[in-house]
Amino acid sequence: MSLLDLPTATLMSAGGDDRITLDEQSGLNSYGCAPEPVRAISYSSSTASSISAPAYAHAHAVHHQLRLAVANGESEDAAYTRFLRNARGRIRRVYSLAADVDVAFGASGTDLEYLALAIALQSGQRVTNVVVEVDEVGSGCLFSQAGQYFAARTALGLDVVKGAHLPGFDADLISVETLKTRTDDGPVRQDDEYAQMLLKAASEIIAKGKRPLVHIIHRSKTGIVTPSLSAIDKLISVHGDAVDLVVDACQGRISPDTIQAYLARGASIFMTGSKFIGGPPFSAWALIPARLSARMKSGSIAPAGLAHFFARGDMPTGWIDTDHLLPMRTNFGLLLRLEAGLFELERLLTMPMDRVDAVILAFGKAMRTLADTMPFRLIEGAANDPAAGDHQNGSSPIHPLDRKMLYVIELTDPLATTGQSLSVEQAREVYRGLYTDMTDRFSLPRECLIASEICHLGQPVKCLKDNIGEWAPTLRLSLSAPQVFEMIGLDADRLVERFTADIERIAAKIRLVIATLG
Repeated sequence: MSLLDLPTATLMSAGGDDRITLDEQSGLNSYGCAPEPVRAISYSSSTASSISAPAYAHAHAVHHQLRLAVANGESEDAAYTRFLRNARGRIRRVYSLAADVDVAFGASGTDLEYLALAIALQSGQRVTNVVVEVDEVGSGCLFSQAGQYFAARTALGLDVVKGAHLPGFDADLISVETLKTRTDDGPVRQDDEYAQMLLKAASEIIAKGKRPLVHIIHRSKTGIVTPSLSAIDKLISVHGDAVDLVVDACQGRISPDTIQAYLARGASIFMTGSKFIGGPPFSAWALIPARLSARMKSGSIAPAGLAHFFARGDMPTGWIDTDHLLPMRTNFGLLLRLEAGLFELERLLTMPMDRVDAVILAFGKAMRTLADTMPFRLIEGAANDPAAGDHQNGSSPIHPLDRKMLYVIELTDPLATTGQSLSVEQAREVYRGLYTDMTDRFSLPRECLIASEICHLGQPVKCLKDNIGEWAPTLRLSLSAPQVFEMIGLDADRLVERFTADIERIAAKIRLVIATLG
C-alpha cells in the first residue's frame, strides 16, 4: 500500500520523529496537538499548534492532487520533487529572494542543523559550532549541533542510536562551544557583552585552524534576538569569510526585510512552517546564500550521514555533492505539513500590513495590562526586544513581523495544599492539564464549564530564577499567523477585548488545574 492511500490526518503525522507520533488514546502528539482542526484557545505557537481548518482543507486538496498525479502515471518520486520545486518558488516569491539563494527542506530545524554542519565541513576545515544554551532552542539541538543522532528514529524512518555520530560527522571534525545568552540568574545579557564574547570565541577558534559556525538566534523560545546586526557586522569586519553564519529563525517571527538583511551578510537562515507560521509540526526550510551554496557544488561528496535525514528532492537543483548521496525517497507527511504552513504564510502576507500590525499591537497591550487578580504575571525582560533596537539598521518603520509577539508568564498561584510555589515540573503538569478536558474531575456546573476548555500555551522555559535560586514555573503565550488572519477585521478596541477575554479564560483554567495539584 502507498502512503498516499492513508487518510490526510494520518499521513501528516508521518515522516517526522516520535514528537509527532499520535497517542492512541488521546489522538494527540507529544505537544498536545492534533493533525486535524480542534476547538481550542490556542496561544501555543512558541511550541506547536494544531492545524487550522482552512490549512487542513488545503493540505487535503494537495493530498488529492498527489494521488491523482500518481494514478495518472507520474512516479511518487517525481510528484514529490515537483511539489517541492513549486514550494521553493512560493518561498522565493513571498520573501522576494534573489535567484542565487537556494532553498533546502527538512523535517525540523533540528534536522537542518546537520545541513549547516555539512556546508561548513565542505570548506575542508574542522568546525566549531558556536551555539546558545539549549533551553532557548530545542533539546534535540544538543545532539544535532555536535553531529550526533538526536533521536532513535530519523525522519526517513531509519532506526539509529541516539547520541552516536552520523557518518562523516566524526567527533574529531566537530566541536561545540556554548555562549550563554543569559546570566546564571536568568536575565538576558546586554548586546555589547554578548558581542564581545562572540568575537573572542571566534578569534580563538580561528587561531586553532578551525572554522567557526556561528549561530544567530532570531526570536528564540523566549523571544531573544542575539547578536544584533551591528555585532554581526563587527564580527564580519574582523574575520570576513573565515566565519560561517547561520540564523535560527525557526520561530518564524521575522519579516522579509530582516531576512534580506541576514542574507546580505552571507548567513543561512533556518525557518519552520509551524511556530508563528501556524502549520502543523514538523516542516522546515533553509535559505542558503550563494557563497555557502557553492560549497555543495564542488564535486566533493558531502558527509554521508545526510542520507539518513534528507531525500534527494529536499535539496536544491545543482547541489551535485548530494546528488549521488541522498536516496530517491518521498516524505509526503513533510510535504503536506509544509503545504499547510505555506498556505498560512501566503495568506497572511497578502493582508494589509497596517491591519496585521494592529492585531499584534493589541495583543501586546492586552498582555501588558494583565489584571492583578490573574494567577500569573508577565515576566518583563524575559527577552530583549529588538523591535526597538538596531536589527533593522535604520529608522524605517518597524515591520509587524519584527514586533514582539511572544510573552513569558510566571505562574504565581501557590499550591492549595501546602501554600508553596509551583516547581518547573508542576508547571509542566499545568501545561498538560490546560489542553486536557478535565470535566470528570469536577461537579459544579461552572467548574465543569471551565474544566472543559481546551487551552494551548507554550511549554515552560528556564529563564527566571526565584529568590531561593530555583527555576521559576513559567508558560508562554504567543500569536500565530492563523490567529492574526482570523482577527484582522476587528477594530482596536474589539481586538483588545477579544485578547483579554481569551486570557481570562486561560487564567480560569490555570486556577482549576493548579487546584488539582498535590
